[in-house]
Amino acid sequence: MRRKTPITAALLAAISCLLGAAALAGEIAAQPTPEIPWPTKSWIVSSPEEQGMDSAMLARLIENVGGYKQDSVMIIRHGRIVAEAYYAPYVAGISHDLRSVTKSVVSTLTAIEIQHGLLDSVDHPVLDLFGDKNVANVDDNKRAMTVQTLLDMTSGLAWQERAYTPDETIMRMYKSPDRTKFVLDQPMSGAPGSSFYYNSGNPYVLSALITKTTGLSAFDFAKKELFGALGITSAKWGSVDAQGVTDGEAGLFLSPHDMARIGYLYLHNGVWEGKQIIPSAWVERAQEGKIAASFGFHYANLWWSLPEKGAYMARGRHSQLILVLPKLDIVAVMTGVLRDDEFYSASRFIDDITMAVKSDQPLPPDPIAKALLDAAIRRAATEQPIAIAGIPELAKEISGKTFQLGDNALHAKSFSLNFYDTDSSWVITTSTESPGRPTQRFAGLMGLDGTFRKSPPAPYGINACRGRWLNQHTFFLERRILGHGEIQTWTLAFDGGKVNVEFQNTDGAKFELHGEMQD
Repeated sequence: MRRKTPITAALLAAISCLLGAAALAGEIAAQPTPEIPWPTKSWIVSSPEEQGMDSAMLARLIENVGGYKQDSVMIIRHGRIVAEAYYAPYVAGISHDLRSVTKSVVSTLTAIEIQHGLLDSVDHPVLDLFGDKNVANVDDNKRAMTVQTLLDMTSGLAWQERAYTPDETIMRMYKSPDRTKFVLDQPMSGAPGSSFYYNSGNPYVLSALITKTTGLSAFDFAKKELFGALGITSAKWGSVDAQGVTDGEAGLFLSPHDMARIGYLYLHNGVWEGKQIIPSAWVERAQEGKIAASFGFHYANLWWSLPEKGAYMARGRHSQLILVLPKLDIVAVMTGVLRDDEFYSASRFIDDITMAVKSDQPLPPDPIAKALLDAAIRRAATEQPIAIAGIPELAKEISGKTFQLGDNALHAKSFSLNFYDTDSSWVITTSTESPGRPTQRFAGLMGLDGTFRKSPPAPYGINACRGRWLNQHTFFLERRILGHGEIQTWTLAFDGGKVNVEFQNTDGAKFELHGEMQD
């Protein structure tokens, strides 16, 4: 029997490997494509390891996010929730103020207009679509402004929007009797498409365009053509303006689960349960982000992107986020109440998620890592008390007393604090400037043990408050309406029968109020 030479043996081995690989490839090709789990009714929950992710690294991510003023974080891979945490006092199921994530939803509704043929092209000149408005400051640049330039924040309209002071363009827009016309009336600062400038008037006009083409407000159109199809049931979106237009730049509330449904639609290129809801090209443009924006981000179709990280996202003030990572088959959601000078880096968030991905295939179960993740989720839901240092005698003197306030920008008329061993509470009355109902009363519980006390649900939401004495004469009250991207603080310094109040909130508002105790 002849012995095989090394070369012959190597050739035979290579042929054998090729034949085996071909057989394996045929076997893989014969396997059916896994069915996409559509979360129209509810999301499927899975362990991270079943979806190729590391539970211990997700536990660390949840702990890192918890170091900031976040309300929630959720990670979805392969259509399944692998981790979600709700940071006390916020709890699951409460619709959250999305701020500028609203803009990305308005983009999605504009895409539906295109899909249905209600809008012929994003290249349509804007002024042609609003021929009924006598627009001011019309020049060649304004005539060249298109729907696409509104979507890309490159409209060229002169605009100021930074600190939200009363003289800024956006604040003057809200005071205008016709907000859409106000935006269109602004002079041009440059040629459309030439440069990026973040302008919340752009999506306001797009919302007005939805009303013009459909006869419905953006909210009603969304309920009919988007929210219903995706199984979104938590939506709230304020009131319409004098022209019946929904605020297109902010004001939408969704629960984290419903936020994720928006991201999941984009992850699947605009398809939901086999139906093309928005054009796939719309999603591709948002993902590509051709427009160089600020702080290293790119932009397109009212979505932000970091192309070098394979990520695109809807972002809102105070850390609202819908993140899509197509190559990893991941959607992530985050909500919060961060101030403008605080932020949780989107880039870091992406990196932390990416590092937790270990495989496209299931990993072996890891009980210790899973226990770490479960503990991190429990810790997030357990409020960590702030320091307290007792209650002075002054509390007894002012408890239940009403303090009348002088004229102020908050329209606050009076307040009272009630210090009890249990169910301590606060009451604020405000002026409504309505002859039929001159004042409105707000009340709730407050925790004096360093933790928030939640009040029963009110029409405007669930109050959560906590208070503590800073010294013998100064009381500090922290108030939240859960799901609103705002924290209010009231610092009340008492001096005999008088009080000085310093009010601040996470939107940057600061006011000083003065009042006296009533007999």
